[in-house]
Amino acid sequence: MNQPQKVTLRIFAGLAFVLATVLIISPAARCQVAPAHSQDGQAGDSEFGVWASYAPQAPHVIGVTSPRQFGVLGFRYGHLIFEKPGVSLEYTLDVLPVAIMLQPKILGAITNPHGHTTFLTGSREVVYGGGVNPLGLKLNLFRAHKFQLFGASTAGFISSVRRIPVDFQGETQFNFDFDFQLGFQLYNSSRKRSWMFGYKYQHISNAYRGEINPGVDLNTVFVGYSFFK
Repeated sequence: MNQPQKVTLRIFAGLAFVLATVLIISPAARCQVAPAHSQDGQAGDSEFGVWASYAPQAPHVIGVTSPRQFGVLGFRYGHLIFEKPGVSLEYTLDVLPVAIMLQPKILGAITNPHGHTTFLTGSREVVYGGGVNPLGLKLNLFRAHKFQLFGASTAGFISSVRRIPVDFQGETQFNFDFDFQLGFQLYNSSRKRSWMFGYKYQHISNAYRGEINPGVDLNTVFVGYSFFK
């Protein structure tokens, strides 16, 4: 197992462990919250939202593939599992019915004696897919204010009609993905609605389930709208 694979698996394992831990301790944490505080951040414990994201470029952090563009339309369910007057922690589940990657067509490949492969590319093609991110945590700060900063992370999988980020023999149509997010939420006066704006670093790869695993890193901006019950 090489270093990129180890990094990917450790991140997924870490997110799963953290999520399991906070879900176990959340009933006790919620019991410590005074009723008056539960209205400081939002009107209810459950969040229902829609969001869209777009990645105009693909840097090299873990993955080695570029250039790529990636857009997603997602729906979110969230549930508050911990809240204090100044901070809250929320579990999030994102369903991704539309995921679109713009990538070059692969015409062939050349492998040198050292094992490095160079892909010969042509015009760009659009590849459609979808997925689910069942592992998600979001930490909000300044809960007593309408303007709140947050940090978040989600993980899951994406399935596509053709292979991404490289449509070439040995790659797979099923990929894992995870991200790290920073942004802010702007609530209305009743705390029943909010806009969300932010940036996330996103990684997509097959975690070496295929013969090759080029992987792709994405600089992504996103916007969302939620209501709370």
